[in-house]
Amino acid sequence: VYAQVRVPHPGPDRPKYLNPTATLAPNPRVTRVRPMDHQHDEIVVTEGTIDALSAAAAGYRAVGVLSAAYGDEAVAVALARLPEPLVLAFDADDAGRMATARLSALLHAKDRNPIQVDLGTGDLNDAMRRSDDWSARLEAAVERSMASQPPTPVPER
Repeated sequence: VYAQVRVPHPGPDRPKYLNPTATLAPNPRVTRVRPMDHQHDEIVVTEGTIDALSAAAAGYRAVGVLSAAYGDEAVAVALARLPEPLVLAFDADDAGRMATARLSALLHAKDRNPIQVDLGTGDLNDAMRRSDDWSARLEAAVERSMASQPPTPVPER
């Protein structure tokens, strides 16, 4: 069992997430979340478990990368194996934008063209908490992103 704790109001220079030491549990680097009511083909890739749960609340399957720093080759290989369209929705901060660019480049090298959703500010969970109709809002954001960045077909394996 691996647990990641989100600190609701971290102080300055304090982490937003707390992870156990590797001696307690190996870090899986990603978590997969399935919605109660699967409504969409795309898989939303988020920065963190809470954001993955937010995507699932809107009917999307999700993969939460447990840190912006974990968007590496191993994560890209695991994501590239998924046949569904990938939607990157990392946090709208410098770390999230850098992680999106890095993971997107790694996926492009594996013949996957992920869609990138621009959250404007905050993270997916912030967007969900501000929304009156979260399912419709996320669906519209994904559709806008897909229209402006059509995904490449998944190569035959």
